[in-house]
Amino acid sequence: MFKKFYDVIVIGGGASGMFAAGCAAAKGADTLLLEKTNQLGNKLSITGKGRCNLTNIGEVNDFIESYGKNGKFLYRSFKNFFNQSLIAFFNSYGIETKVERGGRIFPVSDNSESIVNALRNYLKENKVTLGLNLQVKEIVLGDNKTDRNNKVIGIKLSERKEIIKTDKVILATGGLSYPKTGATGDGYRMAKKLGHSIVSLTPALVPLETKEDFVKDLQGLALKNVSVTVFTNGRKIGEDFGEMLFTHFGLSGPIILKMSSLVIEHLNKNQEVSIVINFKPALDEKKLADRLLRETKNFGLKSVNNVMKNFLPRKLVPVFLKLANINTDKKFKQITHQEKEKIINLLTNFSLKITKSRPIDEAIITKGGISLKEINPYTMESKKIKGLYFCGEIIDLDGKTGGYNLQLAFSTAHLAAQSAFNP
Repeated sequence: MFKKFYDVIVIGGGASGMFAAGCAAAKGADTLLLEKTNQLGNKLSITGKGRCNLTNIGEVNDFIESYGKNGKFLYRSFKNFFNQSLIAFFNSYGIETKVERGGRIFPVSDNSESIVNALRNYLKENKVTLGLNLQVKEIVLGDNKTDRNNKVIGIKLSERKEIIKTDKVILATGGLSYPKTGATGDGYRMAKKLGHSIVSLTPALVPLETKEDFVKDLQGLALKNVSVTVFTNGRKIGEDFGEMLFTHFGLSGPIILKMSSLVIEHLNKNQEVSIVINFKPALDEKKLADRLLRETKNFGLKSVNNVMKNFLPRKLVPVFLKLANINTDKKFKQITHQEKEKIINLLTNFSLKITKSRPIDEAIITKGGISLKEINPYTMESKKIKGLYFCGEIIDLDGKTGGYNLQLAFSTAHLAAQSAFNP
């Protein structure tokens, strides 16, 4: 089935693996792409709720900032292949793109399968050999007794005894999130066996669980244009504005996912973490007090329950009033000054205690991975093993939501492929 030797072998058939294999083959490399499941692009097909947020229109520095302290590692990858190049690539396969809120780029079709199909066509056009339902057991190195440098000489499959020879392997097996797509940490185990360090693996872009069980009554409630602030031990450590969602276990939605890594970092230090929601960030306390006064004049004979629906979504009102300890049947004109203060405080400081994140298999991406100290940022090649390259989620980089993580996958894949095969 397979040749005895390939110029490049790519392990992992996700976004970065497919693109790396296609890029290598487009340069003339005899390329083999191995995927342990029965199809390519499993995670890519469900990303962005099936719509596929490809990238972002932001500048390079905006991208670098989105990955935190490790972001500078990507300067070379982005210089080599960035967002406009990615958009042009998919345009060449007939996929039109559009810009949405926050500079996010989606296919006009809102169908991630169109992206997966474009990559499959890219592989086919460039005659990449595909091996599906094949598990890589080991990346084989040369004999150090006769060779001063560790170097790749091939791979072994679990299903075969012989070595498929190559001197260039690109490891693109992804992280630990969404294990049903095949992301079960195989790449980490292979890299560790070869002497690489793995930075602690934790969930990123993941929903959060709260101590308060009243969230069950709010399940499915989506909020727009709210401000969310994260506190640890009473100290403000983060803030964002946008959309969020209540779930049966706690909180989710774009701004919650975006701040989840920060929350987890402090939870792991055994610090108390709370999230405070401001339902009315455009109004200060005086404006809210004036608004309550107007509501009293206009709707004073109505119940508190009915009037508060002018301030909050209907589903939130009973929970809100229970927390404020205000009788829902009370006429609005009868609420006391102290009760108005409670309402204003809760509208601007609705606090929930975070107990933990959801498990890593529910995270959008994995935080941590192969240490950047052991990867050459100019080539994506291992500093420990000659001929071994990395790309995508397997490396210790993760960005915020908005297309940053897929761009990371494509850019590092492009650089790894160019470096692996440069005739």
